Amino acid sequence: MMHAFRPNRALPALLLALSPAACAHTRQEVRAAYAEAASGQAGSPYAEAPVVSAPYAPGALTEDAAATALSYLNFARWLAGLAPVVESTIYDYQCQHGAVLLAALDYVDHNAPRPADMDRNFYDSAHIATTSGNIARFNWMRDTILREGVEYFLRDDGDANLANLGHRRWALNPLMAATGFGLANAESGMSYVVMYAHDLGNPGAEWNSVRWPAAGAFPAELIHDHLAWSVVLNPEAYDMTDLRPQVTLSEASGLTFRFDPAEGDGDGWCALNLEGYGAGPCLIFRPDFTGTGFTDYQQNQRWTVRVDGLTRPDGSPAPMEYEVEMISLSVQDVVNVEITPLEATLSPGETLRLTADVIPSYADDLAVSWRSTDETVATVDGNGLATAVGPGECAIIASAGRFEDACAVTVAGD
Repeated sequence: MMHAFRPNRALPALLLALSPAACAHTRQEVRAAYAEAASGQAGSPYAEAPVVSAPYAPGALTEDAAATALSYLNFARWLAGLAPVVESTIYDYQCQHGAVLLAALDYVDHNAPRPADMDRNFYDSAHIATTSGNIARFNWMRDTILREGVEYFLRDDGDANLANLGHRRWALNPLMAATGFGLANAESGMSYVVMYAHDLGNPGAEWNSVRWPAAGAFPAELIHDHLAWSVVLNPEAYDMTDLRPQVTLSEASGLTFRFDPAEGDGDGWCALNLEGYGAGPCLIFRPDFTGTGFTDYQQNQRWTVRVDGLTRPDGSPAPMEYEVEMISLSVQDVVNVEITPLEATLSPGETLRLTADVIPSYADDLAVSWRSTDETVATVDGNGLATAVGPGECAIIASAGRFEDACAVTVAGD
């Protein structure tokens, strides 16, 4: 099939300039790429409103609406180390028909039936999109609904999706080269989003695995405690016979979770899905944080993923290990600093280790500086170790950002 492609205006210059993924991205790179990808569309996504009852009409999206959705998809693919995709006008045409079909029926179904009053040619275009695309239904309508649809496909939340994460795996398929989008609203007010997903126009893509969350700086806004982690394996890079991977997920604070995806056993939910979603088998694991005190992923957490039990086609071991640095997509300022203890009495020569907690713990800059108001009474080093010098009173001050807190120190006389 020959495709017509829109000009590649939806690929932000920064994403094109940065390597898709030979190395992990930095916090600054991710924020800059996101800011560029998130800019754009304003106003209605429709250049021409679709008609969801006979006589049906597909309508059309504005270039800005489709470009914004594509830009966000390519931001996610860049995070995962994948090449960007382009927008196909043929896929757009099919997806717009598909969205109208779903809106007319007012439910989602990949194999949606033809309404009796729908033209066969219209339905055939629509059916291609619903059987070959990611589809979603939302009970709201906003100008940014197409982009929200892409976000939903990447999250792939809900128990119905957990066992395969098919939406995510198709959106992050290394073999994909092009996509298209469709949108229509049912008479009930529900919104239907379609994204073409089964394109395999990049068969020569070089890849070993697709990880989500991806290695390096990764936005905490894109992963939550109820969402699963995933690792898609390239069948040409790993031996797929009797696959028995063991996954360990650990965080620098001490949390550790272990999973046996092939058995579905571990510290939470896990699975090894061998079905044909995207480009290869998928390890799926979601830690159970019950009783751990964990609330959600946030900036400054560092997670390590290790996968053992993998082998290369020649039989040699192929362990996988990578680190995910959770970041925020926006700068998180310090709002306070709290020192412990607030007061102390020491004898000359005695030392005391002070600590200072920067609030919030997910602030961008957690650096703390220390000083004494009178070094003839007590001194303090850069790590908060105070040393009593001579009789008197002083304050040991911890500073973070524009905030300070103090420990009142009394040094007793002889």
